[in-house]
This record gives sequence, structure tokens and C-alpha cells, in this order.
Amino acid sequence: MSARENLFRPVHKGIRSMIFIMGLRLGTTDFTSLSESNELAKQLKQDLTNSLSNCILCLLQTHSVHEEKDLFTAIQPVDEEPVRMMMAEHAVIVRRVYGVAKQCDEILAATDPNHRIELGDRLVAEANDLFAFYLAHMNNEEAVLVPVMWEHFTDAQLRALRGQFYNTIPLPLFETWMRWTLPALNLNELVVLLSGMRTEPPPNRFGDAMRIAKETIRAERWTQIENRVGS
Repeated sequence: MSARENLFRPVHKGIRSMIFIMGLRLGTTDFTSLSESNELAKQLKQDLTNSLSNCILCLLQTHSVHEEKDLFTAIQPVDEEPVRMMMAEHAVIVRRVYGVAKQCDEILAATDPNHRIELGDRLVAEANDLFAFYLAHMNNEEAVLVPVMWEHFTDAQLRALRGQFYNTIPLPLFETWMRWTLPALNLNELVVLLSGMRTEPPPNRFGDAMRIAKETIRAERWTQIENRVGS
């Protein structure tokens, strides 16, 4: 990874981890079990209209909203076309998120075991389509938008954009994102991210990020991070 600030890759790696884990869970769920499949459906979509909810579909949708508000508005004046392309993909994501949520609602309402198996197959197919599109979309954003940002913004300006998001969202939501993101990063990526957060003007979330890193990253790796980033 480049030593330059990359505002997409860290959180995208967290989202990829989230998607891969949920894909495994979808594949192993017994949809004839009311308790097991209802728990899965709720974890996928519970309280989808609440922007602070940490359900998987909620996080995928909220991430797109935050990108548009905090990043796309800054990029659009310097290069409008790639932003337009990514916004079009976001619209597809919203439709697919609600398609998966609808399948969850149908499972929650069903009682016949055979019907639930059929609904489970549909849910897995819909979710896989969403996840495949989302994974490709994140690759597109990194390939298209990061070079634009590196051309037109300094690292200090990029850190300010990141701080605009991280330092203003409620702490519980920040913690949710960091508990997915930090364990998904390699050592160099962690050092770049955390060192950058440390340089942000106060109040910032550097202390919270370091606390979460210590809690979620294995001890020997944490020691290397602490030595290179400081506390």
C-alpha cells in the first residue's frame, strides 16, 4: 500500500471482511429452524431505516451515503465524471439492499419449513448478487477515485476529509466501523491510518481508534503498532 492517505481502502477492507463472514453464515444457516434463520434475517436488516443501526445491510447502505456526503462532494468539482459513475452504482446498491431486506421480511413471516427453505435459497441468491456487486463497486471506487484524489488533494486535505466523517459520527457507530476495519488491515495500512488520525486537530478519534485496535488486534501485532505509531 502507498504511504499516501487512501480514504477508501481501510473501510473497504472492513466491509469485505463483513461480507465474507456473512456469506459463510448465509451458506450454513438452517432455514427450517425458526430461531436460527430469524436471527440471521434480523442481523441482516433490522431497523434498516435507522442510520445508526449496525445491521449488515444498514452499514452497507450508510457507507454509500457517507461517501456521497463527505467524499463525493469534494471530488465532484475537480472531476465530475467518475463521481457520476459511482453515484449510479450507489443507486443500484440501494435497490439491491431493499431487495435483500424484502427477502428477510418474507422469511420472518413464514412458518412452513419447506417454504422457508425456498425463501432461504432466494435470500442467499439475492444477498450474493448484492455482495458481488458491492465488492466490484469498491474495486471501482479505489481504481477510479483514489488517483483523482491523490492528484488534486494533499494528504493533509485528505485527512481533513476523513476527520469530517470520523469525528462527527456518534462514538458507537465509529466503534462499529473500527471493529470491522482495524482487524482487516495489514501492519503498514494500520500504521498509515492511525498515524494520520494522530495528526488531525483535536478533538479527534485517535485515542478511540488506538483503544479499539488494542482490543481487536492480537497482542504481538499491537506491540508493533504501538511502537511505530505511539500512544
